[in-house]
Amino acid sequence: MSNRLARATSPYLLQHAENPVDWWEFCPEAFEQAGERDVPVLLSVGYAACHWCHVMAHESFEAPDTAAYMNEHFVCVKVDREQRPDVDSTYMAATQLLTGQGGWPMTVFLTPDGGAFHAGTYYPPRPGHGRPSFLQVMTAVTEAWTQRRDEVVRGAGQVSEALSRHPGLVDRMLADAGPALVAEPGTVTADATAELVGTWLNGLEVARDVAHEGFGTGAKFPPSPVLDALTRIAAPDAPGDRSTGNSRAARELLCATLDAVVVGALQDHVGGGFFRYSVTPDWSLPHYEKMLYDNAQLLRVLARTVHELEERGTDPARAARYRHAATTLVAWLEREMVTPEHAFAASLDADSDPGPDEPRAEREGAYYTFSRPVQDATGSAPVPVTASWGEAGSVTGILDESVRRALWERRLTRPAPHRDDKVVTAWNGMALSALSEASVLLDHPEWTELAEAAAGFLWTTHRDPATGTLARTSRGGVVDPHEGQLEDYARLGAGLLGLYRATGAAVWYERSRALAETAVERFVMGDTVAESARVDPVLAAAGATGRAEPFDDVAASGAAVLARWLTDLSRPETAGRPTTDVVAAVTRQATGVVLKAPTAAGGMVSAVLAQAQPPELLQVVAATPQQWHEVLEAVGKHRVLDCLVLDADTAPYGAPPAQDGRFTVWRCRNGVCELPVYSVAQLRS
Repeated sequence: MSNRLARATSPYLLQHAENPVDWWEFCPEAFEQAGERDVPVLLSVGYAACHWCHVMAHESFEAPDTAAYMNEHFVCVKVDREQRPDVDSTYMAATQLLTGQGGWPMTVFLTPDGGAFHAGTYYPPRPGHGRPSFLQVMTAVTEAWTQRRDEVVRGAGQVSEALSRHPGLVDRMLADAGPALVAEPGTVTADATAELVGTWLNGLEVARDVAHEGFGTGAKFPPSPVLDALTRIAAPDAPGDRSTGNSRAARELLCATLDAVVVGALQDHVGGGFFRYSVTPDWSLPHYEKMLYDNAQLLRVLARTVHELEERGTDPARAARYRHAATTLVAWLEREMVTPEHAFAASLDADSDPGPDEPRAEREGAYYTFSRPVQDATGSAPVPVTASWGEAGSVTGILDESVRRALWERRLTRPAPHRDDKVVTAWNGMALSALSEASVLLDHPEWTELAEAAAGFLWTTHRDPATGTLARTSRGGVVDPHEGQLEDYARLGAGLLGLYRATGAAVWYERSRALAETAVERFVMGDTVAESARVDPVLAAAGATGRAEPFDDVAASGAAVLARWLTDLSRPETAGRPTTDVVAAVTRQATGVVLKAPTAAGGMVSAVLAQAQPPELLQVVAATPQQWHEVLEAVGKHRVLDCLVLDADTAPYGAPPAQDGRFTVWRCRNGVCELPVYSVAQLRS
C-alpha cells in the first residue's frame, strides 16, 4: 500500500512511496501532527543517487517491524535534499553541531516545533563497527523524550540558538582574518587583486596533495570552483597577475589537478562524463553516481583550459586529452541526461543490478566496472589495453578506441542505473553556462541547440510570469511548489547570459536582465545576501536565518555566482541599486574567505576577478542582421570570455544614435567609451 509520498514529484521520495513507513513530506501539517500526538519528528534526508540511502532504505525502511516502531513513536518525514536544500542545510548544520560530522542519509530527531536534539547519518539494522543499530537509537530517543523531556527540549533550544548565531560568528571570523584587500566599490585595484590571488594560491599549495593532486588526503572530490577560478587566473593578461607569476602558478596547479581528474578513474573512460568523487586519495576508485552539477562545472573548466592551452600552443597532447574529455562528456549528456522536456536530469545512480556476465558483482558500480579480459568489438582474442585498472574493476588511463568500443558493447548488455529525472533549476543553469561557453571555445556550435532547448523549458515552465519567481524543481513538466533558492536565480541567470554571449540572440540577454532584477529584489537586503527569499517557519524556529554562505561547497556559493553574474551583465543599476554596491556586499568578505578556507574560496575569487576586469563592451548601433553576425564572428571566442557585445537597444550606457543610420561600434568599459569605428574591418583591427 502506498504512503503519502506517492503524490511527490521527487524521484527520491517516490522510491519510498511503497515503504511501510507512514512518511510525510516536509510540511507544517507533519509538525502539527507531531504536536497533537506528542511525539518527536524523525527526519530522514537523502537523494536519489545516494548509495547508503538505498542501503538504509532496504535494511530499515522496508522492514515491517522497524517501520511499525517508527510509525508508533514518531512522525516520519522524508526529504530530498536536492529539492529542499534549505531543509538539508539547516539540519546538516545541526547534525554537525551535535556529532562533529555529517553525510547522507541524514537522520535527525526533532521536537514538534522543529528543534534538533539528536542526529546521525546511516544507522545499520544491527549494531556493529562501533555503531548502534537504528532500533537502538530510536529506542533511546523515545526513552529520552518520555523520561527526560525537559533535557531534550533544552538541548534542542541550544542547537537552535547556535544555528541562529552562526552568521554573526562567520562575519566576526572573516573580519578578524586580516585587513580586507578588496571591500568597497572602487577598491578592487590591480595590485590588491594580485595580492589576494597570490595569497589564495599560497593557501591552495598548503592544502595540495602533492602525491596524488587534488586537496586533502582523504576522499577526492573534483574541486570545480577552485579550477574555474584558476582558469581565469591562468589566462593571458589575467587580472591579478601583474608580473607576480600568479598566472604561471595557476596554470600549473590547474593542469596538475585536471590530469588527476581526467586520467584517473573519476572519468568514465567508456561512456563519457565524470563520477561524483574518488573514495581513494589517488583517484583510483570512484563512487559511481554521476551528478549534473559536477559535469556541468567540469565541462566549463575543460573548455576554458583547452582554449588557453591551444592559444599558447605549448602542450598539444594535454589540450587534446582535455578536448576529448569535454567532447565525450557532452555526448554522454545528450545521450543519457536529456529529459523528454529537453532539459537535463539531475543524476544517475551509483547502484544498478549486475549484468549476466558479472553475476557476483557488487550493485554499486555494477554498470561501470569490468573484471574479465577485454575482447575487441569483433569478439576475437583479447586486445591490448592502453589504460590501467584501478581498484575494484574501475577504469583509469586513456583507452584505445577499440577497447573502449568493446567495453561499451559489454556495458549495453547490463541493466542501466536509475536516473533521477527531476529538473533542478540551478543545475540546469550551470549546464547552460557550460554548453554555451564550450560551444564557442571548442568550435561546436551545435551544442547551443541543447542549451537553448533547456533554457526555453526553464523559462516557460519554472518561471511564474506573474511574479517573476522561479521554482526549484520539476518532473515530467509538473512544477514543485517550492520557490528556488538564490543559487537557482543566479545560476539560471548566468546561464541565460552565457547563452546570449554564445548566440547573440537578444531574447536571452533580456531574460537574464529581468531575472537579475527579481533576484536582487528578493535576495539582497541592504548589505545582507539571503539564500532563501522566505525562510520556512519551521526552519526559522529551528534557528535558520536564510543568510547566504560565503563559502563554496560542491559548487561556488550562490552569493559569489550572483556577484559575478551581475558584473558580467554590465548594468549600472540593478533593481534600483548601483550594481557595484550589490557586488561589494558579497565580495567584501573575500579576503577572510581566502585566508580561512582557500579550498572553499574559488567562487569568491572568481567574483573578485570579474570585478577587477569586467567585460569590455561593444555597443553596436544600426547593424543589419548580417553586420551583427559579422561583429560576433570578428570578436570570436572573446565574446564568451572577456567581451560583451550589445546592440543599441540594450546598451547599458545609452549608445549615441547612429549618424544618418550609419553602422557604428562603441568600445566601452565602466561607462567610458572610446571613439567609435564604422566598419567590421575597423573593429577587427
